Amino acid sequence: MLSGILTAMPAELPWWQRIPFGTTAWRLSMGRRQVVESANAALKGTFADLNRGFFRVFGQTKMTLLLGFTAAGYNSDRIRGFRTKQRAMAEAKPKQSKRRRGTWQDIVEPTATPTEGTGAPPG
Repeated sequence: MLSGILTAMPAELPWWQRIPFGTTAWRLSMGRRQVVESANAALKGTFADLNRGFFRVFGQTKMTLLLGFTAAGYNSDRIRGFRTKQRAMAEAKPKQSKRRRGTWQDIVEPTATPTEGTGAPPG
């Protein structure tokens, strides 16, 4: 079990993590990474299969152009899916119930009877 102070030599500093684990900045950074990794996974299998042999053209310029169109198609698919989800959520919102009028005392206490203000005994 380690206890005490750990020191690092200046030569080891490039190995240190730039953003400390568990901080808000680290969570934001990992969120961005997850988005990128899911897009890469979709381009490698779900949306398109970019493995070797997907493009049957030769030349880096043609490959780059076709990959650009593939990425644009993926982006438009994601945008369409996002808009569809937003419309479905807007349509599925429950209707808000009508707001009650008055105060808690108006609801709990019975309303005044006409005989209360005249000084006559009730009953």
